[in-house]
Amino acid sequence: AYHGWQRQNNALTIQQLVEEAWEKTCGKAVYVSGCGRTDAGVHAKYYVCSIDHVSSIPLDRLPLALNARLPDAVVVRKAVLVPDEFDARFSCVNKEYTYLIHNSRVRDPFSVSRAWAYPQKLNVAAMQRAARDFVGKQDFAAYFFFCAKIKTRISLC
Repeated sequence: AYHGWQRQNNALTIQQLVEEAWEKTCGKAVYVSGCGRTDAGVHAKYYVCSIDHVSSIPLDRLPLALNARLPDAVVVRKAVLVPDEFDARFSCVNKEYTYLIHNSRVRDPFSVSRAWAYPQKLNVAAMQRAARDFVGKQDFAAYFFFCAKIKTRISLC
């Protein structure tokens, strides 16, 4: 239902929703820095973002307050105090991507838009050979765009 993380002029994004929820909850417009970009249709089980603003709402209550203003599909799980030099994007040390294949001739309503439906028999040996090229530490820096670095006070997960 959303067009990725990063705010866009022509589409609704997760960053926009979180920034709007923060402003309504805490009374101040903020820029929310995310740990990376996601595309439309991509789902994140765990995503870190940071905000350069301290709220008077206790950290353990902040997720509840924000979630009351967010749609059901977007949830803040926790809020933690972080050092000023922390930036969700530039402090990120690990990213894990999971690609799912629903390998069946029968559809699965729970994997619609979350897994690639492939009804034919998979060539597992060829997939394992190809997967070897991804084992180890990889540098995908060329895939990320740079944005302004900000100081942060709160990280939302």
